Amino acid sequence: MFTSSGRPLCIIGNVVDDQGRESVKTILVQNGRITAVQPGKVPFDLPNLIRLELADNETILPGLINLHVHSEYNVFPLWKSPAVWSNRFQWRNNEQYIKDIKNFKEYIEANWQQESFDFIKSVLQPPNTGNHPPLATASVDAAMKEVQKLHGIVTELQSVAGGTTLVQQTIKLENDGKIPNFIIRDTTDPGELGIPQTKRVFSVVDFVRPGPNFDAPGSPNLADDDTSSWPMMRHPSFDDFLSSVREGNNRYYACIAHIAEGRAGYLQRGNPDGFSRREFTEFRRALTDSTYTTFLKTANLTLTHACGLDYSDNETLDFLRENQISVVWSPVSNLILYRDTIPVKTLLNHGINVCLGSDWAPSGSKHVWDEFKFARHFCDMLTLSVSDAQLLAMMTQNPATALGSLKVGSIQPGYNADFFILRKQTPEQPALAALHTQDDRSVRCTIVNGRIVYGDKDLIDNSLSVDYQRIPASEGQIASQKVVSINSSLNFDLVKAISQTDLLMSHYTNKVVNQPWLQRTRLLSADDFVYQRRINQLKVDLANLIK
Repeated sequence: MFTSSGRPLCIIGNVVDDQGRESVKTILVQNGRITAVQPGKVPFDLPNLIRLELADNETILPGLINLHVHSEYNVFPLWKSPAVWSNRFQWRNNEQYIKDIKNFKEYIEANWQQESFDFIKSVLQPPNTGNHPPLATASVDAAMKEVQKLHGIVTELQSVAGGTTLVQQTIKLENDGKIPNFIIRDTTDPGELGIPQTKRVFSVVDFVRPGPNFDAPGSPNLADDDTSSWPMMRHPSFDDFLSSVREGNNRYYACIAHIAEGRAGYLQRGNPDGFSRREFTEFRRALTDSTYTTFLKTANLTLTHACGLDYSDNETLDFLRENQISVVWSPVSNLILYRDTIPVKTLLNHGINVCLGSDWAPSGSKHVWDEFKFARHFCDMLTLSVSDAQLLAMMTQNPATALGSLKVGSIQPGYNADFFILRKQTPEQPALAALHTQDDRSVRCTIVNGRIVYGDKDLIDNSLSVDYQRIPASEGQIASQKVVSINSSLNFDLVKAISQTDLLMSHYTNKVVNQPWLQRTRLLSADDFVYQRRINQLKVDLANLIK
């Protein structure tokens, strides 16, 4: 993956603590770790030291953590759902979804190699060298690693552009092999997380599914059907998890699992999705067996969505809290697909660890910072007394806790050197207020593992000695002022990679499905006006829903 900077880094300026408060501090970073945090301006003097002193209207925050993201979809169009659904298994079988998103994804995966021929060839056979065999005899594995790199870096950019430094496993969930990551930290590599090399974080799409021999109806006309009698079957991933728990969590250090994603019965009072409610009931019944209860508390289990739980039942809430089970809240995707979401204040009041997650491009937020902004709006609209500091914790300290109290999500000595620098409207504006008013154009730079991987061109030109590549103007006016530092050993051409991505996607939308209006989402939310209109419309929908 990325490497740490070969030079120590010293950052001086306003630093945000775990409560969202700011004070002037000096941070020293060496070999990817924070080695010192001193109050005030400290004149560290080390060989080859990179010294960055922030302006008065800039502040440094811990890198954000996103435990619910399907990164491989970051380049996909927004999906216009034809219905408000009861649960996830319905829209997965919807004809429009299959054509616009599912088949689109399968087409890209099947055609990366063939239709990215010129890109692959230029990397495997650099110009003016005769040391490489013809591509026809080159390793297919090597070729696919190049297109995977292309896909990976382009999709990871969207996260780091929003100040995110750690995400859930990139590219594909439930993949046993190591999927490489390039400019961001993810949950697949034990070494990057500081956990035993024999353990891993298990990312799961479904613990249970409808079936066997049952296909959930995908017609919008049936979206409001009673699903409580659907047959249910365990997915092998659930047995894998149970086996690990029973044996003292010997395989999985933590587990992040989608469960009970559907209508919650919170905003749509008394109208929960029956299948989602049964999902959790069956899940809980299995885990209350005495063979699992001993080690469940140390399984570091996180439930994604978890809308179908009966949060009016104190025993359900006690089960989550007593077993230290976390929940990832994704209000944007929940509201777009189901017009419902979890009663987040109830969970917080009961001492349950809640995190924020952006989900995916078709129905979610651009990145977890945008999810934070919508969560703030949601809490204000429903007059929920959830503080800014609590919402910040949902994308910093809380996900670190969910993963087993890792040394991430906070600016402290011994922690991973993952930060982003935010430009505020004025020096007097509080940092937490700036998270509401500013957008991703205001990210001055993002630092992962002590290495500056992304930022404003002027900052890096004037203050930092970092090699970089420009983001092409096709990404938007604001993105064109940003740059990315990609490890030179990857031999990666960002402009060419984005061009290849667009050519492949254009071929599908224009020639396969004849829907040229389907467009890839832009890198920055500040440049993506279609995305902005969707979020604004969702706010209108929320207002109508709670009247």
